[in-house]
Amino acid sequence: MPLEGEQGHGLLALESPRLIAEALRSGFRLEQVLLSNTGEDHHGPRLLPQLSKHTAVTVVPDAVFQSAVNVEQPQGAAALVRVPLYGLEQVFSGKENAAEQVGGAPLLVVAAGLQDPGNMGTLVRAADAFGATAMVALTDTVSPWNAKAVRASAGSVLHIPIVTKVEPSALIALCRSRDLPIYTTAAKGKAPLPQLPLRGGLCLVIGQEGAGVPRELQRAATANVAVPMLRDVESLNAGVAGAIILYEVARQRGFERHDVSV
Repeated sequence: MPLEGEQGHGLLALESPRLIAEALRSGFRLEQVLLSNTGEDHHGPRLLPQLSKHTAVTVVPDAVFQSAVNVEQPQGAAALVRVPLYGLEQVFSGKENAAEQVGGAPLLVVAAGLQDPGNMGTLVRAADAFGATAMVALTDTVSPWNAKAVRASAGSVLHIPIVTKVEPSALIALCRSRDLPIYTTAAKGKAPLPQLPLRGGLCLVIGQEGAGVPRELQRAATANVAVPMLRDVESLNAGVAGAIILYEVARQRGFERHDVSV
């Protein structure tokens, strides 16, 4: 998770060369880099020339490195990167809104009660892929900055503004002040996804598979979304359901498709 840093910023641990490379490609500042002896041999020639002279670099024995990181199969390179920390209003204000908005309309993606960091990372990745304005995590929700969530996001936590520990009442007040309809999800939602008008600004709330979306948000919702399925499956996990809905949002808004690899 981000540690406290200067006002408006935090430090995020990146525990793979891929995430470090993504941070550098995205223009983030690395505060510290930790390499194992093996990692220095494998990654140093490519990584070190890209670092600022202000980045502290430490090389340690492989066993010490392995004890310092949280991954089961360390790849010999880790770093601390300084990332911006956002409030709800900031994601809509001028230059602070760093994410592309597909179709020019704001799109908030909200995780409500998700506990699995893999699902959270997948949802952040989908939000990034389909042009969300920001990712919001309500209280009692696993943090998008959780180490497993960061890895599951494949670097998308570095691309999209993220707001954490938001109370449902604060989210509702924001949406009402900006005329954003709230769409919630549920296994037995009453509004079939293909029939919903999704071109305008909206707030999409993805609930936990078991508990679902908090009642306060359900009552404030414009519609409760159902994802059509061919078979009677109990539910889709939150990451998958979110990705399907976000694709439909982007499709209706006429997004420009890019070739991707999986």
